[in-house]
Amino acid sequence: MSYFLRTVLKKRAEVYFLLPVLLFYAISYFQRTGIPGTIFDQLQTGLDINAVQVAAFGAAFIYVYGTTQLFIGMFVDKYGGIRVLTAGGILFCLSSILFPFFNNLTILYLLRIVMGLGASTIYLALVKEADYRFGHKNYSIMLGIFLVCGYLGGLFGTLPFERLSAAFGWRNVLIAIGVITVATYLFMLLMKRTIPPEKIKTDLKLTLRPFLAVLKNRLSWQLSFSSAVNFSIYFVIQTVFGKKFLEDYAKMDSETAAACIFALTLVSVVILLVSGVLSRLMRNRRKPQIIFSAALCLLNTSLMFIAIQFDLPAWVFAFCYMVYAVVGGIAVIFTILMQEVNSPETITLSTGLLNGSNYISVAVVSLLIGMLLDCFAPENAVAGKPVIYPKEAYLTLFAVMILPALVSFINVFFIPESNGKFINGTKSSADRNFS
Repeated sequence: MSYFLRTVLKKRAEVYFLLPVLLFYAISYFQRTGIPGTIFDQLQTGLDINAVQVAAFGAAFIYVYGTTQLFIGMFVDKYGGIRVLTAGGILFCLSSILFPFFNNLTILYLLRIVMGLGASTIYLALVKEADYRFGHKNYSIMLGIFLVCGYLGGLFGTLPFERLSAAFGWRNVLIAIGVITVATYLFMLLMKRTIPPEKIKTDLKLTLRPFLAVLKNRLSWQLSFSSAVNFSIYFVIQTVFGKKFLEDYAKMDSETAAACIFALTLVSVVILLVSGVLSRLMRNRRKPQIIFSAALCLLNTSLMFIAIQFDLPAWVFAFCYMVYAVVGGIAVIFTILMQEVNSPETITLSTGLLNGSNYISVAVVSLLIGMLLDCFAPENAVAGKPVIYPKEAYLTLFAVMILPALVSFINVFFIPESNGKFINGTKSSADRNFS
């Protein structure tokens, strides 16, 4: 930790540049967590659309975000994080400021797609800048800071966003967020002038060869699968139907349900920090936390099914949401292990593959959930009013999620321990853990 503090004091210009970038990342995280879950009913009634169409607001963003991660990683490796972020930031700003002004579904979906494309540049640009400007010894501390900032943006997308939307309307809130986004981007451009950009690697060709090396690694697929299952179950509860479920089945009001999602996100932030420290205390062992995360996801999903089946009280569901927060908080360990089962030269690409797999899974699961809920929509639903989905809809939903959680749990036992070292390389990564 003392080495990290010395580095930060020495590189103050880089730190000042990162401040608006971190706020930019937090805003991008808000855009993918607050919409549609927090304002599910407002979108459904205000635009007179069904559950699939509501879920598509999240899927449109996340499909693009997930599928472009690998290509963004290639551009970041060649041109540097700052240049790629500058280009992507323009798309993110334009779509953020325009989105709340439209009612046409096609235009709204297109803006969410553009927003997802712009947001896809931010995380990998941060990963690259952390490695390039602060060194490997500070890498995982910086990664933890980045993720915490992102999760705090997601935290704003829960109860604060719900309360502000109830008071001023979701469109007005998003207009204000759009203005802040543009101001943050302009401040970032100003601070960018104080640090030298990374040199363009003219000798590095934009080729799929390094990516294919990551894909050919069986462990990449195993880790991506279990990470995607855990993350998608956690994330769709946080951002798509978790609040809606508490309102429909547990009979919570909007504020209380949003408070539960707020608490879920807050606990996840704490676990994110603790998991890195715990890995350090366990001598850089990753596998125990990964097994624990997969087991917890399976057991908790089963408990949700049982709680719905036997009509257990609302506090049980609130408790289960906090358990899902633990599952989500351990995601950083999957990221670090994904890098370590590949070579040091493919850090950005392996991170992109894992991150992309996570969000593509979220997009697919979001749409499937919307389709499933619509299958149970009551025939007497009144246009312009929220649709209340029955017990059977949510019972079926959690029953379906048990199967991938079970397969994921079995799968993690076949993933080797890295002990903080690159399994496919000679370079130790133990010094990249949280101090």
